Amino acid sequence: MVTIDKARAAKPALRAALESVEGVCGVGLAQRGDESDWVLRVNVYTLSARKDVPPVIDGVPVQVAVVGAVTAL
Repeated sequence: MVTIDKARAAKPALRAALESVEGVCGVGLAQRGDESDWVLRVNVYTLSARKDVPPVIDGVPVQVAVVGAVTAL
């Protein structure tokens, strides 16, 4: 299990790791399982962008969601 504090602490390292990855449109936190288990969540435009996202950063699992193009309403 990963606490929200540990996930928050790992988020800057993930953002830095994704700086040069094309297709990333968001990085955040998400609950996994119960309320005390957290992961980092990366939103990407395309399925091909997933390959460049690390599965774990600083001991925190990373989930990837393909969300497509994000536009304002």
